[in-house]
Amino acid sequence: MRVLMSVTTWDSVRLQADLSQLGFPVTPAEDGIAIFECLDLLGHPVVILETDLPDLRWRIALDQLRKECPNMSILLVDSNRDASDRTDALELGADDVLDPGTPASEVAARILAVATRRAGYAGPVLNIGPLRVSLSERKVWWGAAQVKMSPAQYTIFEKLCLNAPHAVSKHLIMGELYGIDEGGEERTIDVFVATLRSRLANAGAPRTLIETIRGRGYRLADVTPEDDQMSLPFDMPVEDFGIPAQISDVA
Repeated sequence: MRVLMSVTTWDSVRLQADLSQLGFPVTPAEDGIAIFECLDLLGHPVVILETDLPDLRWRIALDQLRKECPNMSILLVDSNRDASDRTDALELGADDVLDPGTPASEVAARILAVATRRAGYAGPVLNIGPLRVSLSERKVWWGAAQVKMSPAQYTIFEKLCLNAPHAVSKHLIMGELYGIDEGGEERTIDVFVATLRSRLANAGAPRTLIETIRGRGYRLADVTPEDDQMSLPFDMPVEDFGIPAQISDVA
């Protein structure tokens, strides 16, 4: 899960290094303008924004980020440790507020919590039908079988899971893998996905688990069992669902 963060203090330099060690690729930005310049290349990464940006007022930057990317996960590092700043940050759309010097392990846990909630999941273990993905362990299972993946393959698959049911373009997958650096050509993504499909199939998953959407990229197929989808049988009395009959008659 790629993190785009402003790196303007020694605390943030250390955090960048520690998050990288924990498996979070970090794209550093030297100021607020650089944050916005990277967004187009990276899509909707997790953003860590500092309050002491050298070029922009953090309130303006945060407000603009939220307006441009309503579904993006944003964490603010409050260098002032000020209660009113924290209140303003949350009201402007920050998902979480951190103190400078917060241990990287705690920041990592907060990143996963925020990102999974934004994606519609309850926690860092994604259960999608027979598919299970542990974001903290970076491991995938199909039923009881673990799916062996390279770091790049896992990164792609995690991106698809967190964006399901929407398609993810090759451009955004490239940004997730390589950041803003030139790391390869888009056709290499086809090779990664082909190998990923084979590894999933070896664990018992259908080869159609990753769908190709022409002109749009790749998408995780719907593997939720029909039994898990809530439906109301027409021949069942509404009272069985706790709905008073008189209310249903009015409806």
